[in-house]
Amino acid sequence: MKNYEMKTRIRTSQIDKNGFLKPSSIFDLMQDCSFFQLDSDEHLNKFFSENNVTLFLASRQVDIYNLPRYSEDVIVKTYVYECNEYYGFRNTVIYDSNYNELVISNATGAFVDFNTGSLIRMPKDLIEYYNSGEKQNMNYLPRKISFDKDGFTEIYRFKVKKYFIDDNHHVNNARYIDMAIDYVDDDFDRVRIEYKTPAKLDDVIIVHRMSLDNKYILKLDGENNITYSVLEFSYNSF
Repeated sequence: MKNYEMKTRIRTSQIDKNGFLKPSSIFDLMQDCSFFQLDSDEHLNKFFSENNVTLFLASRQVDIYNLPRYSEDVIVKTYVYECNEYYGFRNTVIYDSNYNELVISNATGAFVDFNTGSLIRMPKDLIEYYNSGEKQNMNYLPRKISFDKDGFTEIYRFKVKKYFIDDNHHVNNARYIDMAIDYVDDDFDRVRIEYKTPAKLDDVIIVHRMSLDNKYILKLDGENNITYSVLEFSYNSF
């Protein structure tokens, strides 16, 4: 599987109060690069269109080493390193202009039927095509975030607004970071997010938080025992 790269410049709309690339913009950049790569892949697009298949992001781990500042040039590279019958696994890396690693990600995507949401089995030829084995050097943590379900405290609730919704008519993957960022300290260096059920316009988001020694775990729940996503923000990870 070939790598896909995009070169860009950090813009004022992407930075935080200190002039660094903000957390949700990291996810936006990685998501944009991944979709450009998918759009350019004729093999996968043919299979998706003929079988009514879409890709659902199941999880993402992001390790942050250094954050670029406003106006700095960066390179975003992504590639699929492994694929099985139901899931694809990809690395995405943000580099500075000299290819020094700034941010590294591991993501898991599920192949699902567009109408039913059920998992779809990938054919063997596509599985072989995507099994490059060229994994990024990083600490690969499990897709699922473990926690003590009795350790959470509800701290806030709100309704999903229009500006969280993308063209799939549910909350964009990066917007869950925006939802959670107010409830953690700023100096985290690793984010893990497990996507459960897509939230839609006017759904109620109930923020539950657990504080541990070196991390926060947030559970973004809905009514009727629905969980939309689970996020883990870690500190001093490296």
